[in-house]
Amino acid sequence: FSSRGISMGSDSVTRFTFEDLDSLKNITSVDYVVPYVNGKGQSVYENKNWSTNIMGVSVDYPKVRDANPVAGRFFTQSEVTKRAKVAVIGKKVADELFQYQNPVGRWIRINRIPFYVIGVLPEKGASGFSNPDDQIIVPVTTAMYRLLGRDYISFFDVQAHDADSMPIVQEEILSTIIKNHNLSETQGDTIDVRNMADIQKAATEMINTFALLLGAIAVVSLLVGGIGIMNIMLVMVMERTHEIGLRKALGAQKSDIMTQFLLESVLICLTGGTMGILVGVGISWFIGSIAGWTVSISAGSIILAFTFSIFVGLIFGVWPAWRAAKLLPIVALRYG
Repeated sequence: FSSRGISMGSDSVTRFTFEDLDSLKNITSVDYVVPYVNGKGQSVYENKNWSTNIMGVSVDYPKVRDANPVAGRFFTQSEVTKRAKVAVIGKKVADELFQYQNPVGRWIRINRIPFYVIGVLPEKGASGFSNPDDQIIVPVTTAMYRLLGRDYISFFDVQAHDADSMPIVQEEILSTIIKNHNLSETQGDTIDVRNMADIQKAATEMINTFALLLGAIAVVSLLVGGIGIMNIMLVMVMERTHEIGLRKALGAQKSDIMTQFLLESVLICLTGGTMGILVGVGISWFIGSIAGWTVSISAGSIILAFTFSIFVGLIFGVWPAWRAAKLLPIVALRYG
């Protein structure tokens, strides 16, 4: 959704109309205004059916939501005017009703009313409780007067010309609605006008906070794990003291002993890192399949995990490796 977007709704004090739509379009610095009429509906194709969200919108929806169809087309202004029974469906709906078939050019029934599928929306993925892939888009007039039986608009999305003009546009939106419906100042407070830039900023701050928290947890986990690796390696040095003395008696240098134990430390960490990556990928796919989320595992995150495993093995393996390397052969050979 555009960072120049403003969303507005009402707490039932007034009902938005097409006159409001025309007034909002006339506000300076406003590029697009999209009306929404939403509801639930049962979609049916042959012997398959799927309960989904029905959304009535205008022709500017793809511009505001960056949702140009990946197959077929979006409906035209002429189809909105004529209340045409055409539909653009989300990826989830297409998969449930058509599986591997091409939905474009086929007829479906929405609440027992036939609709002609003219396009498929791009896959967006779920966001919280909202899933733009699980919806059917129809002309706003069709949704109001033929499908959902409403004579009012639920809410609007307004896209400003630029981010700097959004505070002014936000004030003009509120004053325009108050003027159109002769609302008092108290009633005007019930009109919810939300600045998407502010929402995105708040969401970014929350994500950054979670990232710092997870980073702190990861640092503590690496520290604890590294100390555990160091203790294991110290025990291995003690148990293999005779072996170390024998290698040194046969001509092994300090660097050879250090390299051997550092490699063993790194291998232990890499083994743990590999298991952690596999478990993490498995849990991500499992949660994604249950919640219906699109899961993407980047190669960069896997490489980063392997890199940290190597560094942990090197850093926390230095002390045990140094202790092994400094053992005198005659002292080490006494153990056994």
